[in-house]
Amino acid sequence: MSTPAILPEEEYFLRPPSGCPRSQPGQYWRLLRSLYGLKRAPKLWFEMLSNHLKSMGLTCSDTSPCLFTGVLLPGHPPIYVGIYVDDIIYFSSSNAVEQQFEASLSTIGTVDFMGQVSLFLGTEFSWIHHPDGHVTVSLTQQSFIETLIESLGITSLRSSSFTTPYQSGKSIDFFIHESLSSTARDDLQLQYQSLVGGLNWLAHTTHPDISTAVSLLAQHQSNPSSGHLASARYVAQYLANTKTLGIYFMSKK
Repeated sequence: MSTPAILPEEEYFLRPPSGCPRSQPGQYWRLLRSLYGLKRAPKLWFEMLSNHLKSMGLTCSDTSPCLFTGVLLPGHPPIYVGIYVDDIIYFSSSNAVEQQFEASLSTIGTVDFMGQVSLFLGTEFSWIHHPDGHVTVSLTQQSFIETLIESLGITSLRSSSFTTPYQSGKSIDFFIHESLSSTARDDLQLQYQSLVGGLNWLAHTTHPDISTAVSLLAQHQSNPSSGHLASARYVAQYLANTKTLGIYFMSKK
């Protein structure tokens, strides 16, 4: 979806591209709409899109401002809409409601409707439509996990290893902090925070099985030890063996 948001009261000026045939030497452009790279562009875009969704009759979640829901057609089921910048995912059990949403959304600008979602924010969707109308979907993040373990230099693992995300006999809360130089400690902290951030994303999306271990690891981000980093890597190694697993939903019991 591509529709630049209109700028508010502030005025922004920029130098024209070199060799622009429509600009004279010494001239500047005054922006009327926000551009990617402008500091306020994400906020302006979100305000414009969320206001448009609210004008359709949708309401924003109190806890998740990027989640909207509401009834577009009286007597029809509600629609659920999730947005991330200019990527939008939506669902309703009524085709008429989805068509109405697409028509209303198209009035805001150029919109490309990609059909049934297969990838959204790094989460892969695998759908199965059964003959009786029953639908099942599995959510996995195999690509994200593979990228994560590749960045850690994890190349080969025995399938019998790492059967749980928690390293038996090594309590995360009781690692001894070794004496490190300031540079080494900063490097350790950067590695640790980056890894725990990736693990936390997985724990909140498709791998709730690592939530407890990640919660314990996250408590030590301000002052990790090499033992904490080893435990975080252990969780990543566990994920390397379970990367094809995720969350499974079905439309009936």
